[in-house]
Amino acid sequence: MAADPPFVLDPPSDGIEVTRRDDMDIYRGPADGPRPAVVFVPGPIPAAMPTLPRDWAVFKGYSRLSVAHGLVAVVTALPYYDAQADAEACADQLERVLDTVRALPEVDADRIALWVFSAGGWMIGRWLSASPDWLRCLALTYPVLQADPVVPGRPVVLTRVGLESPNRQATVDDFLARAKDAGADVHVIDVPDGQHGFDVLDHTEQSRTAVVDAMTAVADAVSRPT
Repeated sequence: MAADPPFVLDPPSDGIEVTRRDDMDIYRGPADGPRPAVVFVPGPIPAAMPTLPRDWAVFKGYSRLSVAHGLVAVVTALPYYDAQADAEACADQLERVLDTVRALPEVDADRIALWVFSAGGWMIGRWLSASPDWLRCLALTYPVLQADPVVPGRPVVLTRVGLESPNRQATVDDFLARAKDAGADVHVIDVPDGQHGFDVLDHTEQSRTAVVDAMTAVADAVSRPT
């Protein structure tokens, strides 16, 4: 696989301002008042990886697509970590990032979406179990979740792939079964022919449709009136 495979879409970049901070990149469109924000949380990567996810085409693409949907986008830049051993420490750092994002003048502090990828799912237990009012949506894309997952307290947009590994798929199946039993609001987007990382690895109409559907669902959830 290429070091930085291209995103399956090519969202517009005109008029987007990107601000880099130590722990995040912020993508903004033309300012016209506070907007909802989506915070992207990549999964962990090996320490030998030459670039951090904030510089990958996939997260640049998702961020530009978010701005096109009227959102402020943030890509977190957490340190290299082990998904299981360091999950709580990284969750603490993610909480500080969320506080910073909510304080930005261009962000509506009461309209935030948290969007995690792969084993980034290890970090979000606290937001599943005790979702604050300002967290309008949780999005999970080909997630790897903890055993005995917590039932969500906020709407969830979950993108699952048909070619997922059995152990990863088992955590998703468990999560969905628990959510269904609890009557939780979970919107599932299926990519039957997709693999883990389909949004850069499978350049098909199915992949493009899934990404757009997920983004539309997240934008609707974070923007709808209370």
